[in-house]
Amino acid sequence: STLGSMVSIYSEAGDFGNVAVTGGISFSLSYEQKTQTLFIHVKECRQLAYGDEGKKRSNPYVKTYLLPDKSRQGKRKTTIKRNTVNPLYNELLKYEISKSLLLARTLQFSVWHHDRFGRNTFLGEVEVPLDAWNFNSHLEEFLPLHGKIGADAAGLHQYKGELIVSMKYIPFSKHPGAGNGRKGKTGEGGELQVWIKEAKNLTAAKSGGTSDSFVKGYLLPHKNKASKRKTPVVKKTLNPHYNHTFVYNGVNPEDLQHICLELTVWDREPLSSNDFLGGVRLGVGNGMSNGQAVDWMDSRGEELNLWQKMCQYPGSWAEGTLQLRS
Repeated sequence: STLGSMVSIYSEAGDFGNVAVTGGISFSLSYEQKTQTLFIHVKECRQLAYGDEGKKRSNPYVKTYLLPDKSRQGKRKTTIKRNTVNPLYNELLKYEISKSLLLARTLQFSVWHHDRFGRNTFLGEVEVPLDAWNFNSHLEEFLPLHGKIGADAAGLHQYKGELIVSMKYIPFSKHPGAGNGRKGKTGEGGELQVWIKEAKNLTAAKSGGTSDSFVKGYLLPHKNKASKRKTPVVKKTLNPHYNHTFVYNGVNPEDLQHICLELTVWDREPLSSNDFLGGVRLGVGNGMSNGQAVDWMDSRGEELNLWQKMCQYPGSWAEGTLQLRS
Protein backbone atom coordinates (compact mmCIF):
# COMPACT_ATOMS: atom_id res chain seq x y z
CA SER A 1 0.00 0.00 0.00
CA THR A 2 1.18 3.57 -0.52
CA LEU A 3 0.76 4.26 3.17
CA GLY A 4 2.84 2.69 5.88
CA SER A 5 1.78 1.82 9.40
CA MET A 6 -0.06 4.27 11.63
CA VAL A 7 3.17 5.45 13.21
CA SER A 8 4.87 6.18 9.94
CA ILE A 9 1.91 8.04 8.51
CA TYR A 10 1.35 10.53 11.26
CA SER A 11 4.83 10.94 12.64
CA GLU A 12 6.95 14.01 12.83
CA ALA A 13 6.22 15.93 9.65
CA GLY A 14 3.86 13.94 7.56
CA ASP A 15 6.04 10.89 7.19
CA PHE A 16 4.09 8.89 4.64
CA GLY A 17 5.21 5.45 3.64
CA ASN A 18 7.49 3.00 5.33
CA VAL A 19 10.72 2.78 3.41
CA ALA A 20 13.75 0.59 4.23
CA VAL A 21 16.46 3.18 4.82
CA THR A 22 19.62 3.02 2.65
CA GLY A 23 22.52 5.29 1.73
CA GLY A 24 24.18 8.21 3.44
CA ILE A 25 24.90 11.92 3.48
CA SER A 26 28.08 13.86 2.75
CA PHE A 27 28.61 17.23 4.50
CA SER A 28 31.11 19.53 6.19
CA LEU A 29 30.73 21.99 9.09
CA SER A 30 32.39 25.27 9.95
CA TYR A 31 31.84 27.91 12.64
CA GLU A 32 32.49 31.62 12.19
CA GLN A 33 33.30 33.21 15.56
CA LYS A 34 32.89 36.79 14.38
CA THR A 35 29.25 36.38 13.32
CA GLN A 36 28.57 33.45 15.70
CA THR A 37 27.28 31.37 12.81
CA LEU A 38 27.33 27.63 12.16
CA PHE A 39 27.64 26.81 8.44
CA ILE A 40 26.47 23.39 7.30
CA HIS A 41 27.63 22.54 3.80
CA VAL A 42 25.30 19.82 2.54
CA LYS A 43 27.20 18.30 -0.35
CA GLU A 44 25.21 15.24 -1.46
CA CYS A 45 23.38 12.05 -0.57
CA ARG A 46 24.27 8.70 -2.08
CA GLN A 47 22.26 5.56 -2.79
CA LEU A 48 19.03 6.69 -1.14
CA ALA A 49 15.96 4.46 -1.09
CA TYR A 50 13.11 5.09 -3.53
CA GLY A 51 10.51 7.35 -1.90
CA ASP A 52 8.02 6.20 -4.52
CA GLU A 53 8.54 2.45 -4.84
CA GLY A 54 5.96 2.11 -7.62
CA LYS A 55 7.64 4.63 -9.90
CA LYS A 56 11.15 3.73 -8.69
CA ARG A 57 12.09 7.30 -7.97
CA SER A 58 12.88 9.83 -5.26
CA ASN A 59 12.63 13.61 -5.06
CA PRO A 60 14.88 14.06 -2.02
CA TYR A 61 15.55 17.07 0.20
CA VAL A 62 17.51 17.38 3.43
CA LYS A 63 16.17 18.89 6.64
CA THR A 64 18.21 19.86 9.72
CA TYR A 65 17.55 20.64 13.38
CA LEU A 66 19.90 21.46 16.25
CA LEU A 67 18.41 19.06 18.80
CA PRO A 68 16.79 19.24 21.29
CA ASP A 69 15.22 22.23 19.50
CA LYS A 70 12.65 20.83 17.07
CA SER A 71 10.72 24.07 16.74
CA ARG A 72 9.80 25.24 13.25
CA GLN A 73 12.15 28.20 13.70
CA GLY A 74 14.99 25.71 14.21
CA LYS A 75 14.38 23.93 10.94
CA ARG A 76 16.47 24.39 7.79
CA LYS A 77 15.89 22.69 4.42
CA THR A 78 17.74 22.25 1.16
CA THR A 79 16.01 22.51 -2.19
CA ILE A 80 14.27 19.44 -3.59
CA LYS A 81 16.19 17.45 -6.23
CA ARG A 82 13.97 15.68 -8.75
CA ASN A 83 14.10 12.06 -9.76
CA THR A 84 17.44 10.99 -8.27
CA VAL A 85 18.71 8.74 -5.49
CA ASN A 86 22.13 10.44 -5.62
CA PRO A 87 21.21 14.11 -5.21
CA LEU A 88 23.97 16.72 -5.41
CA TYR A 89 23.07 19.81 -3.32
CA ASN A 90 26.19 21.86 -2.57
CA GLU A 91 24.01 24.08 -0.37
CA LEU A 92 24.82 26.09 2.72
CA LEU A 93 22.45 25.99 5.73
CA LYS A 94 23.12 28.52 8.51
CA TYR A 95 22.36 28.86 12.22
CA GLU A 96 23.20 31.94 14.26
CA ILE A 97 24.09 30.52 17.68
CA SER A 98 26.84 31.11 20.25
CA LYS A 99 29.62 28.53 20.41
CA SER A 100 28.87 27.61 24.03
CA LEU A 101 25.19 26.87 23.21
CA LEU A 102 26.18 25.04 20.04
CA LEU A 103 28.37 22.58 21.92
CA ALA A 104 25.31 21.41 23.89
CA ARG A 105 23.39 20.63 20.69
CA THR A 106 23.15 17.64 18.35
CA LEU A 107 22.88 18.31 14.64
CA GLN A 108 20.22 16.09 13.07
CA PHE A 109 20.04 15.54 9.33
CA SER A 110 16.92 13.87 7.95
CA VAL A 111 16.25 13.09 4.30
CA TRP A 112 12.74 13.13 2.83
CA HIS A 113 11.15 12.30 -0.51
CA HIS A 114 8.86 15.12 -1.66
CA ASP A 115 5.66 14.00 -3.38
CA ARG A 116 3.68 16.61 -5.28
CA PHE A 117 0.55 15.59 -3.36
CA GLY A 118 2.37 16.57 -0.18
CA ARG A 119 2.97 13.04 1.10
CA ASN A 120 6.54 13.35 2.30
CA THR A 121 8.27 10.01 2.79
CA PHE A 122 11.03 9.59 5.38
CA LEU A 123 14.24 8.27 3.77
CA GLY A 124 16.54 8.23 6.82
CA GLU A 125 18.31 10.39 9.38
CA VAL A 126 21.60 10.73 11.28
CA GLU A 127 22.68 12.66 14.38
CA VAL A 128 25.99 14.47 14.92
CA PRO A 129 26.74 15.44 18.58
CA LEU A 130 28.55 18.78 18.37
CA ASP A 131 30.38 18.72 21.74
CA ALA A 132 33.16 16.58 20.26
CA TRP A 133 33.23 18.07 16.77
CA ASN A 134 36.47 19.56 15.45
CA PHE A 135 35.29 22.79 13.81
CA ASN A 136 38.81 23.60 12.59
CA SER A 137 38.72 20.64 10.25
CA HIS A 138 36.63 21.49 7.21
CA LEU A 139 36.95 17.99 5.83
CA GLU A 140 33.97 16.36 4.27
CA GLU A 141 32.26 13.65 6.32
CA PHE A 142 30.13 10.83 4.95
CA LEU A 143 27.69 9.23 7.42
CA PRO A 144 25.20 6.39 6.80
CA LEU A 145 21.50 7.14 7.38
CA HIS A 146 19.42 5.09 9.81
CA GLY A 147 15.70 4.71 10.59
CA LYS A 148 13.83 6.64 13.28
CA ILE A 149 14.69 5.60 16.81
CA GLY A 150 12.97 5.70 20.16
CA ALA A 151 10.93 8.73 21.04
CA ASP A 152 10.70 9.94 17.45
CA ALA A 153 8.98 6.81 16.29
CA ALA A 154 6.69 6.99 19.31
CA GLY A 155 5.81 10.63 18.59
CA LEU A 156 2.30 9.41 17.93
CA HIS A 157 0.67 10.74 21.06
CA GLN A 158 1.93 14.30 20.84
CA TYR A 159 -0.86 16.87 21.27
CA LYS A 160 -1.33 18.71 17.97
CA GLY A 161 -4.63 20.54 18.56
CA GLU A 162 -8.16 19.85 17.29
CA LEU A 163 -10.16 20.03 14.09
CA ILE A 164 -13.87 20.83 14.26
CA VAL A 165 -15.85 19.23 11.47
CA SER A 166 -19.53 18.73 10.53
CA MET A 167 -20.54 15.99 8.10
CA LYS A 168 -23.69 15.09 6.27
CA TYR A 169 -24.52 12.22 3.92
CA ILE A 170 -27.41 12.81 1.53
CA PRO A 171 -28.68 9.64 -0.18
CA PHE A 172 -29.56 10.05 -3.87
CA SER A 173 -33.33 9.97 -3.29
CA LYS A 174 -33.11 13.03 -1.04
CA HIS A 175 -31.54 15.23 -3.70
CA PRO A 176 -33.89 17.96 -4.88
CA GLY A 177 -35.14 16.98 -8.33
CA ALA A 178 -33.97 13.39 -7.95
CA GLY A 179 -37.46 11.93 -8.36
CA ASN A 180 -38.50 13.55 -11.63
CA GLY A 181 -36.76 11.08 -13.92
CA ARG A 182 -33.90 13.50 -14.67
CA LYS A 183 -30.53 12.12 -13.68
CA GLY A 184 -28.17 14.35 -11.75
CA LYS A 185 -24.95 15.40 -13.48
CA THR A 186 -22.98 12.73 -11.68
CA GLY A 187 -25.48 9.94 -12.28
CA GLU A 188 -26.34 7.69 -9.38
CA GLY A 189 -25.07 7.93 -5.84
CA GLY A 190 -25.52 10.23 -2.92
CA GLU A 191 -23.47 13.18 -1.75
CA LEU A 192 -21.03 13.47 1.13
CA GLN A 193 -20.67 17.00 2.50
CA VAL A 194 -17.78 17.83 4.81
CA TRP A 195 -17.94 21.22 6.48
CA ILE A 196 -14.45 22.14 7.76
CA LYS A 197 -15.31 24.65 10.47
CA GLU A 198 -12.17 25.51 12.40
CA ALA A 199 -9.03 24.24 14.11
CA LYS A 200 -7.78 25.01 17.61
CA ASN A 201 -4.32 25.07 19.19
CA LEU A 202 -2.35 24.21 16.05
CA THR A 203 1.45 23.93 16.18
CA ALA A 204 3.27 27.18 15.38
CA ALA A 205 5.17 26.63 12.13
CA LYS A 206 6.33 30.20 11.53
CA SER A 207 8.66 32.40 13.50
CA GLY A 208 6.44 34.76 15.45
CA GLY A 209 4.48 31.78 16.76
CA THR A 210 1.81 31.44 14.07
CA SER A 211 0.93 29.25 11.09
CA ASP A 212 -0.59 29.86 7.65
CA SER A 213 -2.71 26.74 7.56
CA PHE A 214 -5.08 24.92 5.26
CA VAL A 215 -6.91 21.58 5.37
CA LYS A 216 -6.55 18.98 2.64
CA GLY A 217 -9.01 16.10 2.16
CA TYR A 218 -8.83 12.79 0.32
CA LEU A 219 -11.56 10.17 0.10
CA LEU A 220 -9.52 6.96 0.45
CA PRO A 221 -8.85 4.53 -1.21
CA HIS A 222 -8.53 7.26 -3.87
CA LYS A 223 -5.53 9.45 -3.18
CA ASN A 224 -5.58 11.36 -6.46
CA LYS A 225 -6.52 14.72 -7.94
CA ALA A 226 -10.17 13.72 -8.35
CA SER A 227 -10.48 12.97 -4.63
CA LYS A 228 -8.37 15.90 -3.42
CA ARG A 229 -10.05 18.93 -1.80
CA LYS A 230 -8.46 21.95 -0.12
CA THR A 231 -9.62 24.84 2.01
CA PRO A 232 -8.19 28.31 1.39
CA VAL A 233 -5.14 29.21 3.52
CA VAL A 234 -5.92 31.08 6.76
CA LYS A 235 -2.90 33.18 7.68
CA LYS A 236 -1.15 34.03 10.92
CA THR A 237 -3.24 32.14 13.47
CA LEU A 238 -3.17 28.90 15.46
CA ASN A 239 -7.00 28.97 15.76
CA PRO A 240 -8.10 29.30 12.12
CA HIS A 241 -11.76 29.54 11.04
CA TYR A 242 -11.91 27.83 7.63
CA ASN A 243 -15.70 27.63 7.25
CA HIS A 244 -15.30 25.72 3.99
CA THR A 245 -17.24 22.73 2.63
CA PHE A 246 -15.86 19.78 0.66
CA VAL A 247 -18.46 17.99 -1.49
CA TYR A 248 -18.05 14.43 -2.80
CA ASN A 249 -20.65 13.21 -5.30
CA GLY A 250 -21.56 9.74 -6.45
CA VAL A 251 -21.20 8.15 -3.01
CA ASN A 252 -23.57 5.19 -2.54
CA PRO A 253 -24.81 4.20 0.93
CA GLU A 254 -22.88 0.90 0.73
CA ASP A 255 -19.67 2.85 -0.09
CA LEU A 256 -19.71 4.29 3.42
CA GLN A 257 -18.41 0.95 4.73
CA HIS A 258 -15.38 1.00 2.40
CA ILE A 259 -14.24 4.62 2.10
CA CYS A 260 -12.35 6.73 4.60
CA LEU A 261 -12.08 10.51 4.71
CA GLU A 262 -8.52 11.61 5.43
CA LEU A 263 -8.21 15.24 6.54
CA THR A 264 -4.73 16.67 7.06
CA VAL A 265 -3.71 20.14 8.23
CA TRP A 266 -0.68 21.83 6.66
CA ASP A 267 1.29 25.02 7.13
CA ARG A 268 1.73 26.70 3.75
CA GLU A 269 5.40 27.26 2.80
CA PRO A 270 5.31 29.00 -0.60
CA LEU A 271 8.91 28.31 -1.63
CA SER A 272 9.32 24.94 0.02
CA SER A 273 7.40 21.80 0.93
CA ASN A 274 4.44 22.44 3.24
CA ASP A 275 4.73 21.44 6.91
CA PHE A 276 2.41 18.73 8.25
CA LEU A 277 0.52 19.89 11.36
CA GLY A 278 -1.61 16.80 12.06
CA GLY A 279 -4.48 14.80 10.63
CA VAL A 280 -7.56 12.67 11.24
CA ARG A 281 -9.23 9.77 9.45
CA LEU A 282 -12.98 9.19 9.43
CA GLY A 283 -14.43 5.81 8.53
CA VAL A 284 -15.64 2.51 10.00
CA GLY A 285 -12.20 1.79 11.48
CA ASN A 286 -12.23 -1.98 10.94
CA GLY A 287 -9.00 -2.22 8.94
CA MET A 288 -10.86 -3.45 5.83
CA SER A 289 -12.00 -1.95 2.53
CA ASN A 290 -13.73 -3.93 -0.24
CA GLY A 291 -12.57 -7.20 1.29
CA GLN A 292 -8.91 -6.11 1.50
CA ALA A 293 -6.94 -5.44 4.68
CA VAL A 294 -5.84 -1.77 4.58
CA ASP A 295 -3.87 0.18 7.15
CA TRP A 296 -5.68 3.48 6.56
CA MET A 297 -9.07 2.24 7.82
CA ASP A 298 -7.94 2.96 11.36
CA SER A 299 -10.43 5.49 12.79
CA ARG A 300 -10.91 5.37 16.53
CA GLY A 301 -12.57 7.29 19.34
CA GLU A 302 -14.30 10.47 18.24
CA GLU A 303 -13.34 9.85 14.57
CA LEU A 304 -15.34 6.63 14.65
CA ASN A 305 -18.26 8.19 16.58
CA LEU A 306 -18.64 11.02 14.10
CA TRP A 307 -18.67 8.69 11.06
CA GLN A 308 -21.24 6.40 12.73
CA LYS A 309 -23.44 9.35 13.70
CA MET A 310 -23.36 10.63 10.10
CA CYS A 311 -24.28 7.18 8.71
CA GLN A 312 -27.07 6.77 11.26
CA TYR A 313 -28.81 10.06 10.46
CA PRO A 314 -28.65 10.65 6.68
CA GLY A 315 -29.57 14.19 5.67
CA SER A 316 -28.57 15.67 9.06
CA TRP A 317 -25.35 17.37 10.09
CA ALA A 318 -23.19 15.46 12.58
CA GLU A 319 -20.50 17.50 14.30
CA GLY A 320 -17.34 16.42 16.09
CA THR A 321 -14.21 17.89 17.70
CA LEU A 322 -11.38 15.63 16.58
CA GLN A 323 -7.95 15.50 18.15
CA LEU A 324 -5.29 15.79 15.44
CA ARG A 325 -2.93 12.83 15.25
CA SER A 326 0.74 13.69 15.01
